[in-house]
Amino acid sequence: MSDSDQDRKKQERAARERFERAMVELREGSYRFASKARGQAGLIVEELIDPDGEAILNLADIEGDAGALALSVPLDMITFETWLYGQIGDQEALDLEIQAHYDFWFNFGAWIGETLRRRHGGHWLLTGDDPKRWRLGFSKILLEISPFSFAEQLLRAQSDSVHRLVSEIERLRQAHLDQRERDGDQDIDRFSAQTYIRMHTMPLGQWMVMDFKHLARMWNQAATRDVVKELKKQAKRAPAGNLHIIEHLVQALDKADPEKPLGQQTGDRALFETVAQILALRRASAPVAMDIIEKYVLPTMHIGIPDKFPDLDDDDRASLRKGMELFELFVEVVPHKHQADDEGFLGSIPNEDLASPYRERTQLDVSKGDWVIVNPRNFKQMLLEFDTKRMLDKYDEFVAYVRADPKAPRRRDDGRMLAETVARSMADLKACVVASSKDDLALVFRMLPPPP
Repeated sequence: MSDSDQDRKKQERAARERFERAMVELREGSYRFASKARGQAGLIVEELIDPDGEAILNLADIEGDAGALALSVPLDMITFETWLYGQIGDQEALDLEIQAHYDFWFNFGAWIGETLRRRHGGHWLLTGDDPKRWRLGFSKILLEISPFSFAEQLLRAQSDSVHRLVSEIERLRQAHLDQRERDGDQDIDRFSAQTYIRMHTMPLGQWMVMDFKHLARMWNQAATRDVVKELKKQAKRAPAGNLHIIEHLVQALDKADPEKPLGQQTGDRALFETVAQILALRRASAPVAMDIIEKYVLPTMHIGIPDKFPDLDDDDRASLRKGMELFELFVEVVPHKHQADDEGFLGSIPNEDLASPYRERTQLDVSKGDWVIVNPRNFKQMLLEFDTKRMLDKYDEFVAYVRADPKAPRRRDDGRMLAETVARSMADLKACVVASSKDDLALVFRMLPPPP
């Protein structure tokens, strides 16, 4: 065995041991919290979140009525909240530097997470040593929560923490009930720990529609002071969450010569891209994981709407027995109506259809965040017949076709969610292609880092 293999195995063993230790801490912390509440306040905390219990029934009766809420809160909820805040002791607020506060906060967060994991099924995602970064991903619905961050918010609140806790736990229960109803009264575990790990490790791809003619005027011809005026004008219409970006950008531009164009003063790509997103962005797709784009979205676009399906062979049936999702099989076996350039960008787009948006025409590295302009001419032809409903109907026909094969294993439709994700992404791309065809706009692709 090579040294690198030994190191890898050692790292894997250490990671497994860390995970096992953390799981023990979570289970013990959850037990300590429930035991302390029972011993000190005479409360069985699980009863507070019992769907048939008084707290949940009252919640349904008075939701949204603050006056009724104040009068109708069950005694156990009042007792629990009083006990919860009492754990802060004589301190004015939660202080995680105090060991007793830290221990209680950890036990509370562990109880929230473990209670929800046992109730609904899920996976702990233990990133690093700080519990605030630990997440719980559910197995039946695609949703992550941060139990320890939630626990901290509740302990720092001045009032109404228990009502908020019970409401949130009940909301999650209802979300699972709704999914069960959609699944024909079945509990289906769709999402593994790997699903959630991918969400935080897989880079994302996004399509944008840019007005580069307007940007060229602002970047290469207009005085910097005019760019700042335009940015401030855009700030008035920007979402509140984007205001700080524009404010920081304006502060950075204050250092430039206000009389000269920015393009004469800098070639900084990050600055160029930030200005472009504020002044020239006309449309953007929702970011999608790169492997979804490369393995499913673009191939499905090349498949088009098939008239018929090929016969399944023994290899196809073997793939189904090994667990291949039905939509993955659809993409695998249905031939392309439109030829893809396997050696091209994203395994689909001819390199001659690519261009650089930057002044210096150096080689682009999309994996490092560089933008690339894509000529949409081939997309127009392929997306002309695309319709979300038609595509999903055709996939449903394929599922029925597979089930009609007497040699194929009996399988539930585990690919529908992936098919819907691909359909939404294709609809997004089609909207961007249509928009880029108007007013001489440009279709741009970029890669984004995984969510934190």
